[in-house]
Amino acid sequence: MTVTLAPAQLAPDLRLLVLLARLNLSEEQSRASLALCESIDDWGSFTKRAQERFILPLVYRHLRRLSPPSLPEEQLELMKLHSLTVLQHNLNVMAALRDLAKELLHPLELQHVFFKGPTLAGRYYDEPAMRFCQDIDVLVPRERMAELLGVALQNGYTPLDPAALSDDSTSLAFVARVQKVVTLASPRNVAIEFHQRIDNIGTIYDSRQLLTLAEPMRMANNYFSVMPTAELFVYICWHHTKHYWSHLHWLVDMDAIQRHPSFDLDAVLACAERRNLRTTVEASLELFNVLATPGPWREEELTERGKDMLAMALKAMQGGHQVELTMRRQKVTPDFSFSWQAKPTQLLRWRLLGWTRLFRPSYADYQGWPLPPAWQWLYRVTRPFRESYVRLTSGDSHK
Repeated sequence: MTVTLAPAQLAPDLRLLVLLARLNLSEEQSRASLALCESIDDWGSFTKRAQERFILPLVYRHLRRLSPPSLPEEQLELMKLHSLTVLQHNLNVMAALRDLAKELLHPLELQHVFFKGPTLAGRYYDEPAMRFCQDIDVLVPRERMAELLGVALQNGYTPLDPAALSDDSTSLAFVARVQKVVTLASPRNVAIEFHQRIDNIGTIYDSRQLLTLAEPMRMANNYFSVMPTAELFVYICWHHTKHYWSHLHWLVDMDAIQRHPSFDLDAVLACAERRNLRTTVEASLELFNVLATPGPWREEELTERGKDMLAMALKAMQGGHQVELTMRRQKVTPDFSFSWQAKPTQLLRWRLLGWTRLFRPSYADYQGWPLPPAWQWLYRVTRPFRESYVRLTSGDSHK
C-alpha cells in the first residue's frame, strides 16, 4: 500500500482522530479539529474507527466541548452511549486490578510491577476510566510464578494461555520455567498477563532490577507497585514502537505522562541511555510532536529515524490490524522494529538464539506427554521432531 507522510493526503477521519489523541487541545488544534469536522461525511463510521483505535471516550469529550455544527446531535448521543460501554468495561478492569492486589499479591507478599493499562491511567490521566484497558500486565519474580499461579487457580482464576493449564505442582513448575508470559482470566473475566520478563530476548530489561526499582502508587485506598515515571516513559516508547504505534491511545499515553508533574525529560533521556533506547525515545518524541501539529508537517525537520517511525506508524494506522501483523513479521528481532534501535550484540544474540529456539519446549509438549521433572530433559531432545510433525500434519510450514 502507498503511505504518505503529508497530513493533507490522509483521510479526514484519521487526521481528526490523530489530532484528538491527547488529553487537552491547544487553540490551534481546536481550530484545526473543527475544520476537519466539516469533512466528515459518515459520523457512524468515524465513531466505529475511534472505538477500534481505543480513544472513543476521549474523542467524545473533545467533540462535546468543541460542538462542531456538522456533528448531528443524535450522532453525538450515540457516541456517548458507546463511550459509556467502554467506561463500564474500564471500571471492571480497575476492579479486577484491585482484586488481584488485595486477594493475591499482597497476601503472598509478592514483589511485583504493574505497567501499562489501569495503573498508567490511574496515575497520569485526569479521568482514568477514559483510557481503554484491554487487560492487566504485571511483572512477578520467576521463582514465585508457580506459587502465584497455583493460588490464583484456587481463587477462581481460569487459564487462557496456556488454555489447558492444570493446577498440579509439576504442571505449574513446568509452565513457569518455559513460558515467559502466562495469562489467566480473573473472576471478573479480565485477562491478567503474568510476566517473568517484559522483553522477548532479555537484552533490554533485567526483571530483578525492575522489581527492585518499583515505587508505590496509591489509587483510591489501594497500593500498587509501578515503574518510576522516567522508566515507564522509556518503556512505552519501546513497546509502542514495537507495535508501530497502531493504537491511538498510545499517543494519549505519551501526552498524559509528559503533562504529569513527575515527568523530567532529562531523567527520561538518562534512563533511555542506560537501556540503550535513546534513539527509540528520541524518534518517538519526534513522532508525537509531528502528529500533534495540524499541518503542514515539516519533514525536513525530522531525522531519518523520525521519518522511519512516522512512515511505519502511518502505514499501521491507515492499514489496520492485518497490516500491522504483516509488518511485525518483517521486524529485525521480536524486540526491535528498526535495525537502528538495536546494538550489534543484540542482533547477534537473536541470531544465535535462533538455533536454540528449535529445542525449547513449550507447555504443549508437557500437555501431550506429561513427564516427571527428572525426565523433562527429553522434551528438548524430541522437540524438533515433534515440531516437524505438527507442521506437516497441520499443513502450516510457517507456524
